[in-house]
Amino acid sequence: YVQTIVVSTGAATALNVFLPAKSGDLIKSYFVAKRSETSAGVSVAIVVYERLCDVFALIFWCLVGWLVGRPQVPGLPSLFWGVLAALGAASAVLIASSRVAVYGRELLARAFPHRRLKRLRKVSQGWPDLLLVLRGRRRWIVAYSLFLWLVHLVQIWLFTVTLAVDVPFTICASLTAVALMAGQLPFTVAGLGTRDVALVLLLAQYMAPESAAAMGVLISTRTLLPPLVGLPFMWPYLSSAVGDAKRWRQSMEETG
Repeated sequence: YVQTIVVSTGAATALNVFLPAKSGDLIKSYFVAKRSETSAGVSVAIVVYERLCDVFALIFWCLVGWLVGRPQVPGLPSLFWGVLAALGAASAVLIASSRVAVYGRELLARAFPHRRLKRLRKVSQGWPDLLLVLRGRRRWIVAYSLFLWLVHLVQIWLFTVTLAVDVPFTICASLTAVALMAGQLPFTVAGLGTRDVALVLLLAQYMAPESAAAMGVLISTRTLLPPLVGLPFMWPYLSSAVGDAKRWRQSMEETG
């Protein structure tokens, strides 16, 4: 099971370079379900839970940096930070509350009662099942995610030192966290484009546009090694998924 998680994560990391919004992680959930005894619902829930922990950690450090450093971003309404806080609170509730997970499953079952949507309801069962399995380990997972993203933000701040740009750590952490979240929007490849534009706009008060663009390049290169490691696993996993899809389509045509 651990080997399946590690190899599929490597393949998903490589796919995320080519697919927007880290949608390559869906490949990971597919193969975790196929090559282990984990249900499809729990496999999808693992990926969603991981993304929610990332979002919560980024928002947490972003708001801490904003409260301490009070970054100045012309044109960015103060309401933005309140919306961000609400999104972080919602992520925390989804991560921590088993009761909300059960209510969500029941609400989905009532909203989609049709028999043809039975598979969708089975997938929704994966979220409360995952929280039940994790139990007390959830706090350690969140703590690890917070620590990991703090290390990332410190590393990014060190890029400003490399570029000889004087930006306080709290301001850099707050604004780059917003840029990293913007890079998750499904309009780019591996976050390139949206994230870089966001960096230039958000840091306009603190560094020249060319320095912000160079910082975007450095942020991209720091995540280059994991996709290279996962590249050998990407094509076998992808071809296997395509083969499964073809066989499923043929079986549907034969039964139809």
